[in-house]
Amino acid sequence: MQLSIGPEIISSYKRLAYKVWYAMAEFVDNSTQAYFNNQKSLDRAFAETHTKLTVEITVGADARGDFIRIKDNSIGMSKTELQNAVVIGKPPRNTRGRSKYGLGLKTGACWFGDLWTVRTKKLGETTEHKITVNVPLIAKHHLELPYVTKRAKADEHYTVIEIRKLHRRVTDREADKAKDHLRSLYRVDIRNKRLVLKWNRDLLSWDSDIDSKLIALSNGKLAKKTFRFRIGAKRVAGWAGVLAKGTRRSAGFSVIQADRMIMGWPDSYRPETIYGRQEGGSNDLVNQRLLGELFLKGFEVSHTKDQILFDGRDEEILQNKLRHELASLRELALTYRKDADTMQATRNTDSQRAYALGRLETEMESDEIHSFLDTYEIPSASLIRKSNESLKNSIVGRCKPDLKARINHLTVSLYLVKQMSPNDPYLLIESTGTPSAVVVIINLAHPHWWQLTKRESILNFIRHCAYDGVSEWKAYSVTHKIEPDTVKLIKDNLLRIPMKMLAKNRGGAKAQIPV
Repeated sequence: MQLSIGPEIISSYKRLAYKVWYAMAEFVDNSTQAYFNNQKSLDRAFAETHTKLTVEITVGADARGDFIRIKDNSIGMSKTELQNAVVIGKPPRNTRGRSKYGLGLKTGACWFGDLWTVRTKKLGETTEHKITVNVPLIAKHHLELPYVTKRAKADEHYTVIEIRKLHRRVTDREADKAKDHLRSLYRVDIRNKRLVLKWNRDLLSWDSDIDSKLIALSNGKLAKKTFRFRIGAKRVAGWAGVLAKGTRRSAGFSVIQADRMIMGWPDSYRPETIYGRQEGGSNDLVNQRLLGELFLKGFEVSHTKDQILFDGRDEEILQNKLRHELASLRELALTYRKDADTMQATRNTDSQRAYALGRLETEMESDEIHSFLDTYEIPSASLIRKSNESLKNSIVGRCKPDLKARINHLTVSLYLVKQMSPNDPYLLIESTGTPSAVVVIINLAHPHWWQLTKRESILNFIRHCAYDGVSEWKAYSVTHKIEPDTVKLIKDNLLRIPMKMLAKNRGGAKAQIPV
């Protein structure tokens, strides 16, 4: 037996899972790839005529009915190249670019309509070629295509594809979406000024001034990072940044291969290791602020070129590497507050900082520290837990809290206890016992407490202890575990609130932040 594919298959192309923009991109891919394959010759021709590679998409109607027309001034096709172009599934000689499978022209045109023509003229030749494809006739095994030629000037070069008998009509709403997607799909070509792309005479542009929209850090740099790594023989490069003012539509990654976007804005790729497992990303600031571009090399794409076909664990590895590379940007996206930019900082003097660092260095390099870390035997976790639980129960049973605060449905009970031993822990926290209560116990007999002599230092120490408890409670109530990084992230946000309150209480006056 021999497997054969009948021409009836061409009728099924209208049922492909295309979007208007991806179907239209098949033609733009062919035009741009033909340019890349013949760039030197075309650049000379463009220089003489003061033009650039131009692709014009027209969706309209005339006396013959509705039509879609795609016209370019790329290299054009010879007779042999046109013959190859209408062979289904015959890939081009160069499969590393945007034209890979030998399907795009046929599938894209048939998806839109049942009657289409290709009229083309190659640079340097003197003959224009035109073929007509009638899809229902092809499906009935009428395989001879009407073919006509005419004389043309050698310096002319173009391809015009016209589709009629449409079963996919482009509405005004779809046209607006298609323009947005196409400007995004070909952003690299547009911002590198090597492609002029038009839709019904509207020039499709791409805003490449992303740096001006990113957070400017205090060191003068932008909240932006570039990265590069491999996944086996495949390569990944790109950048990510944090928007000062973002929206969900702005955030996410655009995945680009062969300088052509495969998936991305305005339907961006959101790796769950960065944006969360919820479809479309979690409802947090990362999904409004963190954006970037991924440039892939060596990955397979679907024949409709709207998805990356990851092999095995490739996507898992990609997402884990991105999580590692972009951890600091992700945290910044979560914690950045614009109003913090309006606050001025009064800084300690260099001598004060030097004094503090000197004292700390002496402590860390002391024989006492070295000896402690070398010889200290850590009790079992269960023993520590039992000891702390017993001490906590004793204090809560005989003392009243020095502060009892309500935060929504949470009650925070804070104890400042003088009647503890200097050898007892400096801090006890109960954050998982009940879903609506946190207990924080500070040992005023601990040697560290003796060093707190100013009211601001006392306030900040108590604040840190209290927010340790609240952060642990919040992390556990949401994730049912206490992960150090999660706790620190929550506490980071809590520690920013006092300065926001200070600015608000001053009626918007600039706050002086001691650092």
